[in-house]
Formats: sequence, C-alpha cells, structure tokens
Amino acid sequence: MISTGNVFLTVRGVTSAETLEHARTLHNQTAGNPQGVAAAQTLGDFSHNVFIPLDGAKSNELLFHDVWQSPEGLMKFFSNPDVQKSGGALFKNRDATVWMPATGALSYGFPAPARRTERYVGMVRGPIASPEKAIEIFNKVHAEAMGQARRHSQMSHQLYIKLNPPGDNSPLELLGVDVWYDKNGMTEMYKALDMKTLGAAFSGPADPTIWQSAPGEWVEW
Repeated sequence: MISTGNVFLTVRGVTSAETLEHARTLHNQTAGNPQGVAAAQTLGDFSHNVFIPLDGAKSNELLFHDVWQSPEGLMKFFSNPDVQKSGGALFKNRDATVWMPATGALSYGFPAPARRTERYVGMVRGPIASPEKAIEIFNKVHAEAMGQARRHSQMSHQLYIKLNPPGDNSPLELLGVDVWYDKNGMTEMYKALDMKTLGAAFSGPADPTIWQSAPGEWVEW
C-alpha cells in the first residue's frame, strides 16, 4: 500500500533498563538528545510521546507514538546507524510499525478540559481480512457510542492500517487508538462498549492494551 499523507509510527518493546528512571535517562540520552530530535524534526517527525503499560502489556515495556510527515523521511531517519544503535541501547527487543490513516474511518478529536492533563491510551491491534469491512464495523460501534465515550473522558479515536514496506506481503493489520484523560471513565466505557461486535472486525486474535503517559521528565515534542 502507498501512503500519500502523514503516517503514524508505533514503537513498542521491552526496555533494557533496570528501572523506569533508568529507562527515562536512556531515552533522553538517545531518542531525546537535542541533535537527534533536531534531525528527526528536520525529516518530518511532528510529534513524539512516551507511554508505559497500564493493562495488557508487560511491566517493563515502553511505547512510543510518533506522527511523521511522510514514510520517506521516517525511513531515512531510521536508516542512520547511530539511530539504530540508540534504539538498541534502550530496548532488548522492539516492534516498530508504520501505519497510515484508514480511509473512510470515523475519526475524531476533542480538547481536554482545563487542568485535565492525564493521558491514557487504549489500543487494539489485529489482523483483518478486509479493511472495508473492519472499518464499517468500527464506524458503527463508535458512531453510536461517541457521545457516551466523550462523557467518559474520551479525547480522540483513530483507525490505522499497517503500511507494509515494498516487497513485504505480510497480512493486513488494523490499529485502533483512543486517547482519554480519565482512567476511571475510560475503564467504565470499555466495559460498556460492544466488544463482541468490534471483535468481528478481525480475522484472528486481536491484542488490546492500555497505556498511560510516562511519569517524569521525558523528552517529548
């Protein structure tokens, strides 16, 4: 598949650090060093956010979310040996996946109320047989639940389709990403959401996880 707009990068992996504070230090020395940040931004990295597990992932995992202007700039940045070395210093193993916005998907974003600075991310990733059918299912469930979800603190909902590199014929995958500002509201809403219907969007087992913003002074932009 070819992307003609912004792409979304997720990097999820087990950190090599012994503690979260050590992971923060390593991150700020590698992914967050000023020269590296400047190089990434010059090549089109619009944003970088760091999350730690809340549910469904190992306690020593980290998750990065980046929005890039184009896959070309992203690939050029990560082809740099120094960047690859930095990633190896922070992670024991990691999965870096590039996603493009799902065409025709219901996506929305709302501002957070003043002073509500907490951020929680609910994600579900899994294989799909048909993007159109998967998107149709997600659109129906989330259109009906949008108002209720907003009252439970939802800030945004986005759907993505995996962008395979040229020559990579891996199965299609879908990624759903929700952002919330209240943990209890998020939990209550996920209990109320029609998960059985959403599950029908996938052609195999899906991987749901919940994350929260990493505490402390992480370099983000």
